[in-house]
Amino acid sequence: MSGSASTNADTTSEIILESDGEEIVYSKPSQADIEKWQFLLNPHSRKDLSKEVAKKPGSSGKIKPTEEKKSISLPANQESKSGVQLKKAFTCEELGEEAERVLKDVFGHKKFKTTLQRKAIGAILRKRWDVFICFPTGAGKSLCYQLPAVVYPGVTVVFSPLIALIQDQIVACKAKGIRCESLNSKCTAAERTSIIEDLRSMSPKIQLLYITPESAATVNTQRIITSLYRRSLLNYFVVDEAHCVTHWGHDFRPDYLKLRNLRELAPEVHWIALTATAGPEVQADILKQLRLDNVKKFKASTFRGNLYYDVIMKDLIPGSPEKHLALFLLQALTRTEKLVKESAKETVSRTPVNMFEAVKVRESHGERVFTGSAIVYCRTREECETMARRLTEERVPSYAYHAGLSNKIRDDIQNKWMKNEVPVIVATISFGMGIDKADVRAVVHWTSSSNLAAYYQESGRAGRDGKRSHCRIYYSRDDRQFLNYLLNQEIMKTRAKKIDKELINEQVKALQYGFEKMVNFCESASCRHLAFAKYFGDDDLRPCRTSCDYCKNPKLVDTNLTKFNSDSYKLGTGVSRSRRKRGLEDDDDGFLYEGGRNCYKEGYDINECGDASTLLESEEKKARCNLIANEFAKRRKQRRESIRSAVAAALMMNHFGEELCDRKIISTSVQLEFEMFKNSKNSVTYQHKASAKVAEIKKMTRENQKFPLFDEEHEGNTPKFEGFKSANSMLNMKQ
Repeated sequence: MSGSASTNADTTSEIILESDGEEIVYSKPSQADIEKWQFLLNPHSRKDLSKEVAKKPGSSGKIKPTEEKKSISLPANQESKSGVQLKKAFTCEELGEEAERVLKDVFGHKKFKTTLQRKAIGAILRKRWDVFICFPTGAGKSLCYQLPAVVYPGVTVVFSPLIALIQDQIVACKAKGIRCESLNSKCTAAERTSIIEDLRSMSPKIQLLYITPESAATVNTQRIITSLYRRSLLNYFVVDEAHCVTHWGHDFRPDYLKLRNLRELAPEVHWIALTATAGPEVQADILKQLRLDNVKKFKASTFRGNLYYDVIMKDLIPGSPEKHLALFLLQALTRTEKLVKESAKETVSRTPVNMFEAVKVRESHGERVFTGSAIVYCRTREECETMARRLTEERVPSYAYHAGLSNKIRDDIQNKWMKNEVPVIVATISFGMGIDKADVRAVVHWTSSSNLAAYYQESGRAGRDGKRSHCRIYYSRDDRQFLNYLLNQEIMKTRAKKIDKELINEQVKALQYGFEKMVNFCESASCRHLAFAKYFGDDDLRPCRTSCDYCKNPKLVDTNLTKFNSDSYKLGTGVSRSRRKRGLEDDDDGFLYEGGRNCYKEGYDINECGDASTLLESEEKKARCNLIANEFAKRRKQRRESIRSAVAAALMMNHFGEELCDRKIISTSVQLEFEMFKNSKNSVTYQHKASAKVAEIKKMTRENQKFPLFDEEHEGNTPKFEGFKSANSMLNMKQ
C-alpha cells in the first residue's frame, strides 16, 4: 500500500505504522470504542455521573451512548516521540524518494557514494534501530546523519570531540543552506542566548545542534535536551568519532562515556554512532559503552585503491631529507605546461640523470603549475614553522598551521589552502578533521603517527575525489625513539589516574598494541593496505598489487629494510656489533662515537700512506699526510657537531611540551659540548664524556626531572671552537 493517509474534513488523522516491507493502516474506531476512550481520557466521578443522569428527563439511571458521533482527532502538527509528524508519515518508498530529493536539492549530489551508504541512510530514516557506521575517511559518514536531519522536522543533536571540527562542519552545512548551530565555550553571550531562545520556541529553526561531550554533561544542556524531547522535537542523538568512547580507541576521551546517561533523559530517541577506525575490539566496546540497542551495523572495507602508500627511510636518503620531501611534493602536486618552441624538445626529451635534474629540466623549459594540495604533518609547532620555511625555500609555497597562531591567522591560512591559493599546509595532527577538500593529492607524515588507527584516519584525508593520491611516511630510528618516549609518557599518565586498575591495564594494552602495529607497518616488508585490513578485521585480506611501494617493487623495499636494519646504517654512524657487545647501546652512544677506532676502517687508515722509502718520495709523503690530516680535521668537526646535535635532541625531549625557543636549547647544547671538549685530554675521553652527558639527560627525562638550561647571556662567555689541536700544541700552550 503506498501513499500517505488522507485527512477528513474534521482534521482527523489516520494513524500509520510501518512494518517490514509494508505499512499498516488502522481503521476508524467504532462508536462504542469511542465512548470507552472518551471515558478513559476524561474520567468522571460518581457525583458527576449522577448529576448528568439527573439532568436528562426519563432517564432510568443508566448511561446511554451520546447521540452525536465523536472521534479521536489529532492536531495536524501532532508528533510522535521520535519527532515524525503523524500527518506526514512516510512509506519506505516515499522515504527513499524524499532522501533522493534532499540529496540532490540540498547536498548537490546526483547519487549516493556507495550502496552501503544508501542502505545506512535508509535504516536511519526508518527510525526503528540504533545504527553503527564504520566508513573510511572520505566515504560520506557525515551525510548519513545530516540528510535524515533535514528530512524530518525537529532537532538532531551531534556530539563531536573538537570545537575546530564542529566549526568546520557548521561552515560546510550553512553553505548548503542547512540550519545548524553549536553550543560551546567559544560562543559569545549573545550567540548563546539566540540559540537557546530558538531551541525553546514552538518550532525551532535549528536542524543540527553540535556540542562537545564536555558540554553535554552540563545541567543547562541536559535541560535543553529534556525540553526538546518532551515537546517531541528531538530527532536523533549522533556520536561522531565514536572510537573516542572506548579504551581501545586511539583517541580515548573519558567524557564520551558519560553520553550514555542521556538515554535516561530521552529513552525513545535513536542513536547513531560513526567512526572511521574501528577494529573488532573497538566496535564491540562502542556498542557496549553507548548501550546501543537493537543496532544495525554498516561497515565498509578499509581498502581505498586510489591511495598509494609508501615509507621512506630518512637514514638512507643521501642528501637532505627536507629537499627530498620538497621534490616529492613538486612531482605530486604540479604539472609543467608544454612548450611551443621546437628547439626545446631535444633538451626536454633527454632522459634526466636523477629526480633533481628532472625537476630542473622541466622547470627551465616550461611553467610549473600547482594542480593539487597537500598536508604535511609534523609533531611540534616549532617543527611546523621550520618545515614551512624550508619547503618555501625549495619552491613549494607552504604555510604553518598550529594552535600557537591566532584564530584569525589560522582561519586565513585555512581559507587560502581551501581555495588553492597556497598548495601545502604544514600542520600538527589535529588539522584536517571535518575538512572536506577533494583535491588533496598528498598527505605526508614527517614523523609517523603513534598509532596505526590514527595514521589510517589522517592519511585518509587524501584523494576524496577518487583520483590517485599519495600517502607517505618519512621514518627514522630517531622518530621511533621519540614516539616510544611519548608512549611511555602517556602510559605513566594513564597509570597515575585514579580509576579501576582493570581499565588502566586495558588502556595501557591498547596504547602499546597501536604503537607496535605502527612500527610494524613501517619496518615490515609487506603490503601496506593489507596491514590496515588485518588491523581493522576486514574479511578481504588480498594484497593491493599496485597501490603501495611493496607491491610495486618488493625487492627495493626488502633492500632498503636490510640496509635500515644493518649495523652500518644504524643511526647513520656505522656502529659495529663488536662495539655493541662491549656494552655500547645504539640509542645512547652509537651516534656520538661515529665508529670510534673503527673510523679508520671507513677510508681514513693512516697506514694507507705506506712506506716512504719504497712507495713515495719525501715530498709526496708530506703531501699525502697533509691531505689525511685535513680529512681528519673535517671529520672531527663533523663529530663535534653530531655530539652537539645529540645533546640538543636529548634536551628537546627533556623539555618537551614547554614553550621554549630553539635558541635556548641550542645555546645550552653548545656550552655543554664545549665544556666536555675543554676538559678532555683526548678524543676518547671526550667521546665518553659526551655519552655520559646524554645518558644523564635521558635518565632525568625518564624520571620526569628537568635538566637546567643555560641563559643565552652565558653563551658570550664561551670561547669559540677553533678545531682540534695536536698534542704538541696543547703542551706548548700549557708551558
